[in-house]
Amino acid sequence: MTGTIESTTGRRHRARHALAFAALCAALIGVVAVSSAGAKQAKVLGKTKHTPAPDCPKDTNQRPCEGIGSVTGFPLVADGQKRPMNVHHDGKLVAWAIDLSRPKKSQRNFFGSLFKSGRYGKAPTARIAVIKHKAGPKYKLLRESPVVKLSGSLGHKELFTLDRPLSVHKGQIVALTVPTWASNFASHISRHKNRWRGSRSRKNCSPKSSDINDIRAFARKSRPQQKVGSVRRYGCDYTSARLLYWAYYVRG
Repeated sequence: MTGTIESTTGRRHRARHALAFAALCAALIGVVAVSSAGAKQAKVLGKTKHTPAPDCPKDTNQRPCEGIGSVTGFPLVADGQKRPMNVHHDGKLVAWAIDLSRPKKSQRNFFGSLFKSGRYGKAPTARIAVIKHKAGPKYKLLRESPVVKLSGSLGHKELFTLDRPLSVHKGQIVALTVPTWASNFASHISRHKNRWRGSRSRKNCSPKSSDINDIRAFARKSRPQQKVGSVRRYGCDYTSARLLYWAYYVRG
């Protein structure tokens, strides 16, 4: 299960799919231009040997257009690599990147209508978050970056530097928060090599059916973790899918 929402054809034919959350090419990963004194020594979190392309605008029964919304999530396994967004050394998070497809206008309207917010409207948005594992499936939000509107970045692999780097410590996790929706999602990939965890309750991991009312109910009940200091239960694990984002940090 991917935990995504399908926009058109896929939504009609695949009842079990629900909202989810997306990968930089090696070229971008190799030339991280971070405006920081230690930029040349930045470590990359989330880099894997193989990186799938994000879904959309293609929309077929076999490969439906899927996007993620109203969730905070992170990979447990990506391309067979376990916990690729876990921090291994103390340091400063100086930048993050996201790989976005460009859905068609009808697809953007669909996602925007489902996950719109009073603050950001229907625009795609995201921010980076630093979380810490507590007991069981609970995680504490320690720090987060400002929200970035992604409308102008659709169809691109975009790098965002942080004016105020975020402190990170060994064992913490760099997650992705999507207040509205984003198209940085790759689905229908290896089930055993790709798994991510989301901040939804166990009773709301996916819509109950492909009926639009059930999909809307699912969207309404989905909430990203955005209150610093809060502890949230991450009740949903999704397989065969990947969130395409990266983080760059400098040790020390």
